[in-house]
Amino acid sequence: MSENEFLNKAESEKIKAAEEAKKPKRKKKRAAKAEKGNARMVVQIMNGEFLSKDWFVKNLGFTFYVGFLLVVLIGWGYYTETVIKNEVNLKTELGELESEFFTLNSEVITKRGRDNLKENIPANGPKENRVSPHKLKVKNFVFD
Repeated sequence: MSENEFLNKAESEKIKAAEEAKKPKRKKKRAAKAEKGNARMVVQIMNGEFLSKDWFVKNLGFTFYVGFLLVVLIGWGYYTETVIKNEVNLKTELGELESEFFTLNSEVITKRGRDNLKENIPANGPKENRVSPHKLKVKNFVFD
């Protein structure tokens, strides 16, 4: 029966407090270890030590492949940017050309009218025919 002894409330609270006090210390140690690990990683990257690690050397081909993909991605971004700028410039130029086309087209239509043509032809030039044209009919026509 020594295992099943009755505990007072005060004693149980002390035990719980002691257990809780132990838990944060473990977390702090883990956090400190993680920070040290991160610091070591940064130092290795800055020194270039990670380049001589065995796992890096084994995966060197993959590293070059990923580097190549990054270069292609960056180049593709610049290319896309220039294409979009060119497209915007072409759209604005197209709008200007369309407005110019409509303006010139309306001018041509107004100058091409019958009244304006009559005014623009010199006095001794061709004159308007007052007789309507006749249709010529041929009954028998032989092709040679």
